[in-house]
Parts: sequence; C-alpha cells; structure tokens
Amino acid sequence: MEVLRVPPYPITTTWTLPLANHQYDIRVEDLVDHSVIESSATSNQNGVVTYQIPVSQLSFDRQFLIQFFGQDGNLDLESNLDIIRPYVDPNDLGTTASEIAEYKKWEIVSRALIDTYTNIGFYNKKTAIQSRGTGTDYFPVWKDVNRVLKVYENDVLIYDADSPELYRYVFKMTPDQTAIYKVDSENPVLIDSPVIRLPLALGDTDFNEFDYGAFPKACDYTFIVDEGFRAIPPEIQYATELLIDDLKCGRLDYFSRYVTSYNTDQFRIQFDKKLLEGTGNIIVDKILDKYLNSINKVGVL
Repeated sequence: MEVLRVPPYPITTTWTLPLANHQYDIRVEDLVDHSVIESSATSNQNGVVTYQIPVSQLSFDRQFLIQFFGQDGNLDLESNLDIIRPYVDPNDLGTTASEIAEYKKWEIVSRALIDTYTNIGFYNKKTAIQSRGTGTDYFPVWKDVNRVLKVYENDVLIYDADSPELYRYVFKMTPDQTAIYKVDSENPVLIDSPVIRLPLALGDTDFNEFDYGAFPKACDYTFIVDEGFRAIPPEIQYATELLIDDLKCGRLDYFSRYVTSYNTDQFRIQFDKKLLEGTGNIIVDKILDKYLNSINKVGVL
C-alpha cells in the first residue's frame, strides 16, 4: 500500500483480514533502521482493521513492513506500507472523491516518469550510510544529507537526535553539507587531514595501534540521516502538473509521437530513438535536465 504523505495528520489506513471481530497484533518495521512499533486492533464484522499511522512516522518518505498476527500467533497478512510525499497534492487538483482518486493515479504515473528520468527522485528520506572511520574529525558524505538522526559505532548506539541529552557528543553537518563532525560541549577541535603515525614495536601478545580523530579507522560507523529535498521544488511541481495534464488529455501516445516512417504495405513502422528517452514532454525534460547527475556513485575512473 502506498499512502500519500499530505495533511491532515494523522493518516488512517484500512486493511482487510480473514477473521471478523478478531483481535490482531500489529507489527510495523522501519526498513531503514529496522526499528519496530507494535500495537493491536480488533477487526470489525467485515474483517476490516484500521491502523492509524503515528505523526512521528510522517516526518519522512519512508518504507515499512506491516504485519498482522492473529491470537494464535499466525501471520495473517504481510504487506508493504510506503509513505510518500506526492509532487503535487491530488486534493488540490480535484474537487470530488472520484476526481481526487483519478488525479492520484495520474500523479503516481507522472512521479514515476520523473524519477526514472532523473534517477534520483525528489523525496525527503531517512537513509543509512555505513563505512569505516576516516581517521579524522570529518566524515565525508556523498549524499544530500540535511541532518544526522542516529549514529552507531561498532553497532553500539552513540547518538540519537530524539534524545541528545542522553549522549555526550552531538553529530552535525558542516555548513557546506559535505561532511559529518562530532561536537563535544559545542567546542569541536577538527582534524582536517590524517595525523602522521609513528611506527610501533609490536609485541608477541598484543598489536598496539593509536587511533586518532573523532572517527578512528579501527571503528565501523552507521549513520541514519535525513536526506533529500525538504520541500518539493516549484519547477518540479509544475513539471508534474504538465505530465498529469498530458496523461489526462491523452497526449502521451509514444507510438504516435515518435514515428519517423510508416509503410502501409507491410505495416512497417520505424520509431525514433527518443521513444526510449525522456518523459514524453520536451518542456518537462528541459526542466529536469538541471537535476541530472552523470556521477551516481563516488569512485575512481
């Protein structure tokens, strides 16, 4: 199930289960940090269970696994629960329930076309970054990170943005949003390059090594971060509206727009290569071109 992340909050979902008037245990797992929220609900006479998504789960575009367990402990239903912010709110485009439902369908298709073309999407997600320490006080990031939510050092939670008072250190983003750094009493001492290490005489029973910086190389780190677009860019909203209008009016007939030759003798049709490129609307393609990134993964050429 895909739920559009638009106000008013909270959002209520309905699920049809095998048993009527039956109590179900509900387990909702976040597929990023694998945190779990458990609750229970009773189905009505038609076997329908309502699950209200907590406001705390509506801060990001997220993917959950939702499971319903009967009183016997058996799993009666398992499904995805995707909470996605639309590029255009269907409620602003339609007036009746049927119109809103139709615009919701067109918005999903338009959003998929834009995501495929840009290969990024314009979401605000909670994602995980996992790597070894850098040996400095800067941990460079490749993604568009807005803030750090949780930090695990060697699988031990050392920071949680929901309760920072419980931890000695606070993890923040540098002003240019390119690296994570650690703050101790708001007075960080930053090491901007690896420290020169002196060779050590190793013994027979121990291998000593000095670790420097806020992120020692001997440690593994997992960062749960707030990544992506905090708000939908206005031009993306406009591009989505253009695609929705094309879909509504039937102007995205690829087979009729990219035909370069047509031979009625043997029904031979030749399509332009642009058939497999773009969204079908050249104006939308030009709007999206500014967001294209030819490098999707950092590495060595």
